[in-house]
Amino acid sequence: MKRQAIRGLVLLLLLVAVVDSTVRGQNTPDKVTVRDRKDGSTKSYEGVFQVSPAGFQVVGGDKKILVTVNPDDVLKVGIGDLPGVDRNLIIGLNAKEDKKEWADTRTGYQDLLKKSAGAPERTRRYLEFKVAQTATKIVDELDEKAWAPKAEEAAKVWGDFLRDHKTGWELWPAVRTGSRLLVELGKYEDASRAWGRVAKNADIPPDARVEAGIQEIDLQVRGKAYSVAATGAADLAKTAAGAKKDRLTIYEIAAKAGADGKPLDGVDKIKAEMDKTKDPSVHATGYSMLGELYLAGGKPRDAMWSFLWVETVLNQDKEEAFKAVSRLADMFETQMDEEQARKYRDKLKRLRATF
Repeated sequence: MKRQAIRGLVLLLLLVAVVDSTVRGQNTPDKVTVRDRKDGSTKSYEGVFQVSPAGFQVVGGDKKILVTVNPDDVLKVGIGDLPGVDRNLIIGLNAKEDKKEWADTRTGYQDLLKKSAGAPERTRRYLEFKVAQTATKIVDELDEKAWAPKAEEAAKVWGDFLRDHKTGWELWPAVRTGSRLLVELGKYEDASRAWGRVAKNADIPPDARVEAGIQEIDLQVRGKAYSVAATGAADLAKTAAGAKKDRLTIYEIAAKAGADGKPLDGVDKIKAEMDKTKDPSVHATGYSMLGELYLAGGKPRDAMWSFLWVETVLNQDKEEAFKAVSRLADMFETQMDEEQARKYRDKLKRLRATF
């Protein structure tokens, strides 16, 4: 009897330990690291990272909003608790990710996803996001010949993700990464549609929806869907202000010139708009659109200098810098300048890691 009592006590203590561990595990917050745009410093916040029409926010345990952030300033999200998933498994996968063991990390998330069929939306969304993200990391390390077909597969996964999920902070990095793949593949129409879905998503805050709309229009111009871009730019400008409104004016000029079949007629008008401001984002957009108009107007050398200006001087906007480098790589290949083409393909490979 005494032996049974001891055994029962041990089992009870083990049960209490497991319950206590589980309860404490359920209180593990997300850790969100963000960049300060003013001085470039970083700061981390612990809470639940979520998105709503009010913004991308970290919410504390008392439901107090700790910070509202621009989604492009989020450097890292260390996920907290995921209902239905053992916290220790996430910790293990995080360790593999830190070591850039992408294949093992992807397999781990794929296994968790298979076992989480009945898990809540937040859990499945995050696991699907990590499967797509780690798969893209693997693709981006391939050499150029192997990269393209695998990149198309990865882009399709991101497209499916954006169609399947209508909310969640993961939507922003998903559209950034998916559209980046499509831009490099030259699939501007598909990339613009991806941004368009986010721009129309009512769960995304207004500022982010405007930026998504700007990206949609940018890619429409690059894909020569001029009439649609001109209408979209004029409509979106009604709800935009400041630099975003100035950028939309430039897109509208470029799109109208392209739609009229006289792309070079937009060059001086864009330069005049750029002269009205010193804002680097407006100038990056301006030089990018000059490059597109020069290309469409049969002046590749002028286009090259415009894209080079974006890449070397106005490269604070990684999205614009990437598009410029992608254009330059394609242009040098067309000109059969193998040395420069290789140089810019290498730059593209380095830039992929920033998305």
